[in-house]
Amino acid sequence: MQQQQAHRSITHQYFKRRAAGFVIAHALATMPFMALPMLAASSVQAAEEDTKRYHIPAGSLKEVLNRFGREAGIMISFTNEIVSGLQSNGLDSNYSVRDGLSMLLLGTGLEASRQDNGGYTLRKAGMATSQAGPASTLEEVKVSASKDPTSENTGSYTTSSSTASAKLALSLRHTPQSVSVITRQRMDDQNLTQLQEVLEQTVGISVVQSGYVGANWNTFQSRGFNINNYLVDGLPLGSSFELMTNDMAFYDRIEVLRGSSGLMFGIGSPGGSINYIRKRPTKEFQATVTGQFGSWDNYRGMLDISTPLNADGSVRSRIVAVKQDSGSHIDRYGLERDLFYGVLEADLTPSTLFTAGMEYQNHETHDSPEAGFPLFYSDGSHTQWKRSKNPGARWAYSENEKFAFFTSLEHFFDNDWRAKVQFNHSRNRYDSVIGSGGSGSLDRATGSGVELWGGRWQAKPVQNGVDIYATGPFSFGGRQHELVFGLNYSHTEYNQPTYYLWHYLPVDNYLGWDGDITKPDMSSTGRSDYRARQFGGYMTARFKPTDQLAILAGARVIHWHRSVETLPYASASSLASRSETGVLTPYVAVTYDFTDTATLYASYTAIFNPQTRMDRNRNYLDPEEGDSYEAGIKHALYSGRLNTSLALFRVEQDNLAVADQTPGAPAGSYRAIQGTVTKGFEAEASGELAPGWQVSGGYTFRISEDANGNKVQTVVPQNLFKLFTTYTLPGAWNKLTIGGGANWQSRIYTNDTGPNKERFNQGSYVVANLMARYQFDEHFSAALNVNNLFDKFYYTNTAAGMGFYGTPRNAMLTLKYQF
Repeated sequence: MQQQQAHRSITHQYFKRRAAGFVIAHALATMPFMALPMLAASSVQAAEEDTKRYHIPAGSLKEVLNRFGREAGIMISFTNEIVSGLQSNGLDSNYSVRDGLSMLLLGTGLEASRQDNGGYTLRKAGMATSQAGPASTLEEVKVSASKDPTSENTGSYTTSSSTASAKLALSLRHTPQSVSVITRQRMDDQNLTQLQEVLEQTVGISVVQSGYVGANWNTFQSRGFNINNYLVDGLPLGSSFELMTNDMAFYDRIEVLRGSSGLMFGIGSPGGSINYIRKRPTKEFQATVTGQFGSWDNYRGMLDISTPLNADGSVRSRIVAVKQDSGSHIDRYGLERDLFYGVLEADLTPSTLFTAGMEYQNHETHDSPEAGFPLFYSDGSHTQWKRSKNPGARWAYSENEKFAFFTSLEHFFDNDWRAKVQFNHSRNRYDSVIGSGGSGSLDRATGSGVELWGGRWQAKPVQNGVDIYATGPFSFGGRQHELVFGLNYSHTEYNQPTYYLWHYLPVDNYLGWDGDITKPDMSSTGRSDYRARQFGGYMTARFKPTDQLAILAGARVIHWHRSVETLPYASASSLASRSETGVLTPYVAVTYDFTDTATLYASYTAIFNPQTRMDRNRNYLDPEEGDSYEAGIKHALYSGRLNTSLALFRVEQDNLAVADQTPGAPAGSYRAIQGTVTKGFEAEASGELAPGWQVSGGYTFRISEDANGNKVQTVVPQNLFKLFTTYTLPGAWNKLTIGGGANWQSRIYTNDTGPNKERFNQGSYVVANLMARYQFDEHFSAALNVNNLFDKFYYTNTAAGMGFYGTPRNAMLTLKYQF
């Protein structure tokens, strides 16, 4: 124990020296880059007085303002409600920013209030305070009960704030951890309809493939660790079965936190967390009909309607319905999706918001290939397969269904405090029959020697979650600070039939196999009862000793329990359980604004992550524990239209689960290793580089080693680069938007995969994507996406001697009509 504490002390001092050196070195190295914010601020200020030629045709006020903001390089904040039904005469002459805004708002009953960050907020004209003063001090009009931002209809690849790190609504610049936000515009531009597709495009995230499109077994990694924490509207979801139904049609944006998320979730996985933010109703009517037609008979249709239910819009609703029927580049494989989402909002008072809604998702696949191909022949040579070959049996299928009900009550007090209680209930049903993968030794000449795995998973999990919290300002020492505190609880249970795993099904000739094989008897062998619950209390304060300095300090205390009772029909029952009570997860961070647009930050979070994996004696492994450190620099450029970050991170972890390959260990057993260290850095940018030019991308370097200096987690790349950008052409071509991007990663490899313990390597590769969209008028548009433009041939995973091919070149045409 003393030796381990000494090791921790040394590594803590090492990190502090590295972090200090990092901050100083990058402050010097990026001085030209830091000058951009100051130049941007000065250019915005100058633009308010300087004139510029604008040619913006008349149209809806929302469209006109969005275009003016792009061309002027300023952020104009407004809600859909305040501009609903309003028109503008546009501009066709030279104007300053102030005069241009005045002309655009002429006759609308609105005016623009300049903010401290250089942007503007719309309000009703005449809302000035009685005391004369600059526009920036004028009171904003409250147009709806909720103050949460949405990314929908902004056209932006970034957002004004996020609660992903500490439950406080902080700008990305002042969030002291790495956060990526995939906005509604980004998802629409790149046609990202599934969570896996979103994460494939998210900076710093690796998708470890264990199945194909629609499969349930894929995992997502950040900084070399699995992401196991999922939230919806900030409320923790207790189990990973939510991953089985992950269509993006219901969501405004996805917030991805990289690094430990123990303050938000309680179970502080070092990988991070994913927060789904649902779409909300609008006070004005809006509707969208979308039809999509793509490669391999991929057809998808969506209807999205939001409407007020009374004259003043204080009661409003929204529904989203989706139907998809698709084939695949893999022979015989197909999938269907049926989705429905309905939500109701009601302003019970001007300060009280009630929300209730439901969602339904049904995903079904047939001829499902839930595993990959053998990577080696018995003679040690590499296999080569057609990407269209299906390694699944004809009777293999997967069915996943989810019904969820959610509700919340939120009140805004006159002193700017806010209290909210929210509840989420979900009932899932999954049934997967597996006939795929394989073990054995494949003969190159005869195709013999391979046995498929056959098995079944089936259950109907039920989950309840509740979150109660309050947040707002408080005064101390003559200055104003912020505080958030709350409680949340989740409970998950299911009683499931158990089946024999695994059946081994010999294939006479795997080389020419077409999926035809006798289905084994998959009668239930017993049942098991699963119970998991978590209760936690949390508090975070954001102190502001000066205008530039902020100190965040918080902690979470949790009680956690999980048990699995196995009840075989033919043998004695067994119980495996684990509980943790009073576990404290601290969180400390600091931010310092050293210019008007740039912030230095550093943060520390503890790791506590109970594990579901068992050792050779069928006991749960001890929870993962450790420390997560991060330091960096963030910028908010062009009045917040562009956010950038540069981060250095280090994670020290004990009890990392690795496969137990010692003699006599049962299949599927794991052991815990100590002293794992992961370190690296990330750079990211998202938002608008210039009028009409959106960008999102970044670079990540990560290396993970055990206590002996051996590399671990080699099935995910050490280097990742992701970039996607779109540009709306100016002038007469302004109805055309073009875009493209590329994902590059360094090599991945797996040791001891071949018959002679060979290493299998997948070299570095790049995948390019393109898009184009033409806006025929304010209602109708057509877009074309082409993925894997150069038809790159590559493996996405090489673990356990099984390989998965990346998707070949494909295209999707999207036709959209907006009312």
